[in-house]
Amino acid sequence: MELKVLVSTIQWLHRAKKREKLAELTSPLGVIDLFRGPMGELNASGQMLERWEFLLDGAELLVVNGMGTPGYGARRQVAAGLDIVLQGAPGRLNGARGLRSSRRFISMTAGEIRLEARPQWPRYVVRDSSGKECATTNGKAWTFTSQDPALVAFAAYFASAAMEPMLTSPLLEIF
Repeated sequence: MELKVLVSTIQWLHRAKKREKLAELTSPLGVIDLFRGPMGELNASGQMLERWEFLLDGAELLVVNGMGTPGYGARRQVAAGLDIVLQGAPGRLNGARGLRSSRRFISMTAGEIRLEARPQWPRYVVRDSSGKECATTNGKAWTFTSQDPALVAFAAYFASAAMEPMLTSPLLEIF
């Protein structure tokens, strides 16, 4: 899973002013286009919320409503919980970043699909609802056990929103 940002770093890290294609992700299923645009709603801290759309061959793979900007803004919104649409099924995306590694996770639930990423040193592991390992990543390279579109959508979100620090210790930011 490789993220290719199509705009300047400044434009990528600031809120989207209009709906436009800002990035592409290479995946086992093909190229995924990432469109970001404003939702017209403000969160409690006065930030404009965004709608992120992940399109595969022109069809919506994943839509995330209420996103912040990539990085800190996205992690703050994931901790609060986000509404998503995964392959047409409504769902929820949430996560936590505790001091103990057992309390760090990012999960995506939609219909019968449940995926959860957790740290398992020296990598991050994505498991399905049965606890079966579906994918692993070291932050850059992804290894998939299957080419499930929901799993690829989860990985695309993880990579584009810069979710890796959500699964690392918050104490690392102090040093």
